[in-house]
Amino acid sequence: MSVAAAEGAALSPVPGAAAALAPAQAEWAQFERALGEQLAALWPAMPHKLGDRYASFIELGVQHATRLGLQRAAPVARYVNLWFVWGSGFQDRPGFEWAAGLLAAPKAHEWNTVHQLVVRSLHELQRLPEAQIPAAALQAADQRLLDTFGHLGSRGKLHPSEPLPAPRAACDLQALELRLLERSVARGYEHVGGHWQPVALPEPAALRVHAAQPLPPLLAVLSHAQGAGPLTRMQARLSAVSVCSADVHPELRVSGSHGLWRWRGHEAGACNWPLATLSQIGPAAGPGTAVAEETSPDILHLDVSTCGVRDEGDPLGPLHTQLWVWPAAQWWLDIQRQAAVAQPLLAAQPPALRAQTRCRVEADFVAQDAGPLTEGFASGLDAATAAALQALLQAWQRVPGMVAGQGDGLLALLVGRASLSWGWQLGAGGMDGRALMRLVGELHMQAVQADWQLEGELTQAGARARLLLRCQGRAPLAAVVRRQTAEPALLALLPQLQVRFRLPLQAELTPLADDTAALLQSGGAVTGALVGEAGLRPRSRGGSGFEWFASLRLEAVQLPLLVLDPLLGSQTLLLPLLPAQALLDWSLG
Repeated sequence: MSVAAAEGAALSPVPGAAAALAPAQAEWAQFERALGEQLAALWPAMPHKLGDRYASFIELGVQHATRLGLQRAAPVARYVNLWFVWGSGFQDRPGFEWAAGLLAAPKAHEWNTVHQLVVRSLHELQRLPEAQIPAAALQAADQRLLDTFGHLGSRGKLHPSEPLPAPRAACDLQALELRLLERSVARGYEHVGGHWQPVALPEPAALRVHAAQPLPPLLAVLSHAQGAGPLTRMQARLSAVSVCSADVHPELRVSGSHGLWRWRGHEAGACNWPLATLSQIGPAAGPGTAVAEETSPDILHLDVSTCGVRDEGDPLGPLHTQLWVWPAAQWWLDIQRQAAVAQPLLAAQPPALRAQTRCRVEADFVAQDAGPLTEGFASGLDAATAAALQALLQAWQRVPGMVAGQGDGLLALLVGRASLSWGWQLGAGGMDGRALMRLVGELHMQAVQADWQLEGELTQAGARARLLLRCQGRAPLAAVVRRQTAEPALLALLPQLQVRFRLPLQAELTPLADDTAALLQSGGAVTGALVGEAGLRPRSRGGSGFEWFASLRLEAVQLPLLVLDPLLGSQTLLLPLLPAQALLDWSLG
């Protein structure tokens, strides 16, 4: 196959595609014939002058119109009509630079472009004393074409399911201004000089939309749910260049979960409405148990309608945007925990003393029920920590050769103070753009505080010794959190909000005298450690935000032993003291 034949085969439409295009092409050809007949009736001198070339003249005019970016039937017909006034391809001739400039406008404004071509042509006919065609004749012909073809669609979809609007007069906005008349919440929490105090939240600037400043695709506001507090009110002020009818335009619509609110004509010049967010279901574990929860906004649609046609200049046109109404509540949390003193470990008995826990939770400076949060630490974390020590004691008492195994000391997780505040706030652009989750505060805590020991009398290979296993250490969880801008992302704060730790164990072996004269000594360092992590992490049981968590694991603990026997000589042993095990896995979610 030749190159030309291959190219021809590649460009040939498949039979199915050709069949699909045929109806649309036939409709457009029928439109061209109807246009020729209409123009022949309006300008009978032209078909008489052109004779057999008249049909080609109409076809050429339609081709020029589509090459210039005109797709709808009515703008094409109105443009071809101007050929009967100014001649074919008039925009390319000297003296018609105004027409070339208008036709260079964005193709999305084709109706406005052709409207301005007609308006300017009427002015030119009135200005030129030698004009052979009266301006009134052009206006009458243009109106007749609008009556005939104004309801039609574009090439390829000439007959839409619903008739398209055919504006005949200038109708467009000069500007739109959106501002907040009332705000749900105007104060937030800020940590200054070691103290929390209320601070005024920045008031978003009014948003002004005009030809040089387009309407953003998304606007953010803060408000409460219906019935949960005062609602934010938004005001819109519309300034029109001109309108087709004060009973129709401009039209402003706000639609969403509330239904539809609509204002038309003069009442749309300055209107306002309340904005409510979705009803929020707090964390199941209680207020404050989820930190920086990214609750969902309600989404509304704001539409401003005009014909989008001006006699001069680019139109502002219909405007569309989304209103995202985020929950306005500002939260504050304060946790203070003091570790209990060291105390004996008693088998199958809870400790006599536990960490002291005090919690406070507020939303918009109103106290919330902090009971579930306090219980989550006291009856949850502290009880699980006590159970972990009991598990260690039980495993210690099962060590082969162990007699009178016992223990004492303290083990505490997440003790100290944490003060945090969070809530949605508008970004740097005010209402322009999404809201962001603010999180500020300080952590002055110990992820773990350990000072416990296990001891007992050990007998191995006929020799005895006093064995002491100790764990001591702390893992600070200290951070100053300041997330008040969109960057960094909320999850990027995780390294500041949690700590991994590893506390190695230590062993002391004291030989005891025995009738056999055998001596039990340490043969090397004990292996094993208490490891874990604690702090804040993403919620693990559904939902967004962070949850308090802690986990503890014990690495396998082994002790090398050396037995010196005057009769049998020396031997080495590797005694497994405690097996590797999970001790605690707690979260406040």
